Amino acid sequence: MTTSGQPGRDEAVFCQRHPDVETALTCGRCGTPICPRCMVHTPGGIRCPDCAQLRRPPMYELSASDYLKAGPTAVVAGALLGLVSALLLPPELTFGGFFGLLIAFFGGSAAGAAVGEVVQRATRAKRGLGMQAMVAVGLVFGYVVRLLIGGGLDLVVGDFAGLLAFAVAAGAAWSRLR
Repeated sequence: MTTSGQPGRDEAVFCQRHPDVETALTCGRCGTPICPRCMVHTPGGIRCPDCAQLRRPPMYELSASDYLKAGPTAVVAGALLGLVSALLLPPELTFGGFFGLLIAFFGGSAAGAAVGEVVQRATRAKRGLGMQAMVAVGLVFGYVVRLLIGGGLDLVVGDFAGLLAFAVAAGAAWSRLR
């Protein structure tokens, strides 16, 4: 040690959490010696794990009440989507022609974004994997509603336009809730 109480240039400094690792890094906030294994990159520079304490944004912190709001909302929105799609583009149309596929693609994209938005509004802008899963369940339910209204579950094999629409809807909703 030097006369100031600080380590000198030639003295070895060791990580506080890993005493066997020599380091030249220090926490940008408290000055604690840290090694590359325990340093945390933050917007304000490198920090020790105690000073970093990064928190997830509130929109990704999900509670049981968020799931209780998102689940029924996604199922109702999916069922409405299934009803509307069964009426606009019935499952009996094997491919629905070129325009049927265009309607399925663009309609599915808009519908998926709408379902994602409805779930976001119901949960006060919550996002993340849990919300994405809720919307996926709602869209599966909507596709089943579409097939039941259109004539039965056995139509799933020939309902290419419906499968395309719901796959695109799932992708749009998934990306909206990322």
